[in-house]
Amino acid sequence: MTTAPEPSTLARELEEQRRWRLRSQWEGLDLFDRLVRNEFISADEHADRADAAVRQIVGYAAEHIPFYRDHLREQGIDPEQIDGVDKLPLLPVLTKQDLQRRAADLRPARLPPGEQPGGIARTSGTTGQPAEILHTRFSRNMFAVLKQRELRWFRFDPNGTFAYIRPPTDLPRRGDGEPIGLNTTCYHDSWPSAGRYFNTGPFRGFSDLNPVEAQVEWLLKHRPEYVLGQSAQLEHLALGFMDHTPPPNLQAFEAISQQLTPDMRHRIESTFGTPVQQNYGLNEIGIVAVRCPEGGRYHVHTEHCLVEVVDEEGRPVAPGERGRLLVTGLSNAAMPLLRYDADDMAVAAEGPCPCGRTLPGFQDLVGRYRRTIALPPGTWGYWDALLYTLGHAPRELIGGLRKYQLHQFRDGSFELRLESSALPDALLDAIHGAWRRHGGAEAAPLEIRVLKDIPRPAGGKFQNFTSDYAPFPAPVEDADAT
Repeated sequence: MTTAPEPSTLARELEEQRRWRLRSQWEGLDLFDRLVRNEFISADEHADRADAAVRQIVGYAAEHIPFYRDHLREQGIDPEQIDGVDKLPLLPVLTKQDLQRRAADLRPARLPPGEQPGGIARTSGTTGQPAEILHTRFSRNMFAVLKQRELRWFRFDPNGTFAYIRPPTDLPRRGDGEPIGLNTTCYHDSWPSAGRYFNTGPFRGFSDLNPVEAQVEWLLKHRPEYVLGQSAQLEHLALGFMDHTPPPNLQAFEAISQQLTPDMRHRIESTFGTPVQQNYGLNEIGIVAVRCPEGGRYHVHTEHCLVEVVDEEGRPVAPGERGRLLVTGLSNAAMPLLRYDADDMAVAAEGPCPCGRTLPGFQDLVGRYRRTIALPPGTWGYWDALLYTLGHAPRELIGGLRKYQLHQFRDGSFELRLESSALPDALLDAIHGAWRRHGGAEAAPLEIRVLKDIPRPAGGKFQNFTSDYAPFPAPVEDADAT
């Protein structure tokens, strides 16, 4: 059982930052110390800086980006009217469909002086067709800078071994440029991203297309201190370690790319006896926020982007209420995305965070909007009942389980797929019992299938829940790919 850490302070964070030794070519760089200090300025100063950032990015977009220039002209809005965060609703909500249809209109004719092209990122495609986003070198570099901030918050020791278990397309490539294959380990002398600026311990990578048993053996062999993977994949690892003792030097996990439910978190943390840390990022923007270990709040990297949590009309929701997450990028002159609808839902935060840091943020992520809005009423109740049953099942019942996936059909019935060589009837009875207790006399039909393997989508992102009511195409990449 983990306990909540003590609130942090500026002095404590500066001391923690000193554990990270800059590479020789970056000696004297004070950027990271300035980021630390920015984490503890007053709320008023944060607000003033955010308003100034809005004026700057809106002024640039109004002059150089046709999409925004045309909108402001058509609506008769003077760009100078948008002089702060509270005036952002004068701009349209930018959707993923806009990225696909009007990509050319979201790019300037030329980059400003001093900016250089930084390559192309692609949306994950989890809830639609992928789109391409141009980045500058500056916006790309912000990924490495902000990655180190989150690792500092997580108290990762930069001298430790960091392992990624990810789709092969999201791991460093082989020397010939091809993704690593099965049963192959990727070796590097330093960590991805943060290792660009800092001296770190080694990195190891392993494809999550390998069977769970192979991943278990790999972790026992390489014994990393830290492991990063998609949320569902980390839960699969926890199930795989039911019959094994975890590596004694394992200190923390980082879950990315998918929602981590409380039951998933409980399973991982109770199995390994280590905390699960999280960030929130988008390929379209980069790393948006980091979840503080002390307060469980997502703090936004306001040096890089701003976040709104809004209702259906695009207006801010009250603290404690759910809304759609809009992100305004501040660092990417090649394709500035303002009020970008990430298709994620979040809970608006209220008051100061117990962690002591003052970076604004939101309280929690609560799933994809398109998935939620498309599903019949009551769907998530069945899902929650299933998660609770699996999450609290005794070890002797669930020890053989490796993966699970619930699928909803158009006729209202469900199919639960359990990956295992064999499972006791008592577990299946417990699942059916919980299902009937939730649904009552009108419970939706449920069929349980025990399979040797649950097929993965071609893109590699495993979904624990799928539905014929909502699209779940295979993803292309994740925001934390490097």
